[in-house]
Amino acid sequence: MDLFRALRLPRKLRVTFPGKWFLALTVGVGIAAINTGNNLLYLALSMNLSLIILSGVLSEWCLRGLRVRVAHASEAFASRESLLAVTCSAEGKWFPAVSVSVSSGLPGAGKTAWFPEIPPGEADTRVIPYRPGRRGPVPSFACTVSTRFPFALFEKSADVPPGGSLLIVYPEPDGPEAAHPGANHGDPAGGKPSGGREGTSIRSVKDHAPSDPVRDIHWKASARRGKWMVKEREAEPEQEIDILLPVPSAPPEFERLVSQACGLVLRCERAGVPYRLRVGDRILVGPGDGGRRRKALTILARVEADGTLLPEAGKEGS
Repeated sequence: MDLFRALRLPRKLRVTFPGKWFLALTVGVGIAAINTGNNLLYLALSMNLSLIILSGVLSEWCLRGLRVRVAHASEAFASRESLLAVTCSAEGKWFPAVSVSVSSGLPGAGKTAWFPEIPPGEADTRVIPYRPGRRGPVPSFACTVSTRFPFALFEKSADVPPGGSLLIVYPEPDGPEAAHPGANHGDPAGGKPSGGREGTSIRSVKDHAPSDPVRDIHWKASARRGKWMVKEREAEPEQEIDILLPVPSAPPEFERLVSQACGLVLRCERAGVPYRLRVGDRILVGPGDGGRRRKALTILARVEADGTLLPEAGKEGS
């Protein structure tokens, strides 16, 4: 395998439809020049061959030094539409990258990202659709960078390993209303749980505000003070929800339970309800955890039917 990679050409070249006609014309001019000895035909043949060489040199300058980064432009849920941000940079180049296309080898990624021009030392970003098929960390993949610059006679391409953050796909929620990828549900930073609803116990009275309902007016305090006063009630503590994933479980049944847990996490985040995420007898996410939403969804993406977690990039599994 290492020998095959060593012998593999760093660039791939494909002749376009106009390029085939141009090559056929060049061959015809060459045959005519040899048969007739006409100097003008030799000059035309030389010009055509020079254009072919110039096309190869300019396209190589265009591709060399390009860097590609791929990251999520929105949260990615299995079997749901989401977005990927493809960034192509020409850092350290002295020559602009013109008419560059970047196609991702990622399963479920949509159309090719096209960059008309990337000035030297700068970067540009395009967003493409992404519909992953299953949850979990995304395996390594390669991006193909290609260009038809300058004459569109040939398409030169190269495989580039993409950089960027770890791509991870969250489970498919259990209901169509559970998640809308790209929307901002709840507190994306995983803030503190809500303080709960109003109770029946009266803590004190306060001055009336236009937004206070009439039923909360404290009549005796209002008569005593000569102005409208309203009741200020004690807040009932919000009941915490336990989201349990029993392990070990049969894989098909476990996937259904993970989808249900994902939908419940999203609904709790949207409503501001505190929750705990349990995998077997382990509490992996608590109500006061920072980044609670992302942490819970990431665990649901990585958890296996036996309770282990798939490793993240550069980390050991737990």
